[in-house]
Amino acid sequence: MFSRISKVKSLLSDTVSFSSTLQIGDTSYIDGNALAIAVQKKSETFDSADIHFENYDIFKKPLYIPRLNEPVISSFSNPNPFIRVGNINIIGISASSVVGVGNVGHARMESRVKHIRDVPKKPEETPIDDSTNNT
Repeated sequence: MFSRISKVKSLLSDTVSFSSTLQIGDTSYIDGNALAIAVQKKSETFDSADIHFENYDIFKKPLYIPRLNEPVISSFSNPNPFIRVGNINIIGISASSVVGVGNVGHARMESRVKHIRDVPKKPEETPIDDSTNNT
């Protein structure tokens, strides 16, 4: 493999979370997986022991990776073995994302979130009748 050097002057990132990757330099493979259950419930008590990933179909389905129908032909020439980057300012990298400075040969990232909301509906508000107002 051709040896390269990635130089980054400065990098500022507030957050890198939930199976995300910040990669400086070449890599051949990145695999990230983030599974989450987000529960919004209005209750006096809440028992998280009742919630399991295997109870929800979204976590059982196989990962669908679309395939290219056409071959990709590419040619690169790297006479200078340096990747030079100035300043990078990132607010956040989240939910199985990749930020790469360099070559990322293959990345497979997956993020699945099941949202559960158990909040009572607000009572219907009575519409205001303006027909009696004679202004």
